[in-house]
Amino acid sequence: MADISTGEPRTHSVLTFLAHRWPTLAGLVAMALSVLDMTMETAMDDGRSQGLVVFLAALIYLATAVVGRPGVVWPLFGVSVVAVTLLRLLDVQLWTALVAGAVSIAIVGLAGGLLRGPRLSAAQVPAMLVFGAAAVVALSLDPALGSYLVAAALIGHAVLDVIVWRAKEVVTRSLAEFCAVLDLTLGVAIVALQLV
Repeated sequence: MADISTGEPRTHSVLTFLAHRWPTLAGLVAMALSVLDMTMETAMDDGRSQGLVVFLAALIYLATAVVGRPGVVWPLFGVSVVAVTLLRLLDVQLWTALVAGAVSIAIVGLAGGLLRGPRLSAAQVPAMLVFGAAAVVALSLDPALGSYLVAAALIGHAVLDVIVWRAKEVVTRSLAEFCAVLDLTLGVAIVALQLV
């Protein structure tokens, strides 16, 4: 069947749409895997473990802002996934290593004049502090309260993702779109699991 407006086969227009929205689809897949991981590894209603997602999102944004080149964000994303996997395999204290990494990157950024740079790039320092603190504090709270804190942090970071996407600054639009979809849907899923 052809699309009346373009005369092209409808399948072609669906494939074209999917090709342009691959970050959205990837974000939805990542959310589904995160929810699956959360429900298999922890109690069904404990979303605190997903604080790792928002912590890494803030850390990757901060590192990209420090480098000053949005195009490095996807390689940094890959490095972060590999690093977390290695830290878990080596039985290293994951959160200690992540906080130390975030502090180190923030110090490099501050010493390099990040706060004097573009406003949205400079905002990644307090964003790391807020979202990182939320993820770490959530671990010490009871499962329900910690889950709500993580969900709020994820949804808050989704707002930052949209701002970054619209401004076309800090990270590439594809990563901002991926992250916005992942953060928003995962935050909502955590809240939904708390309510059931």
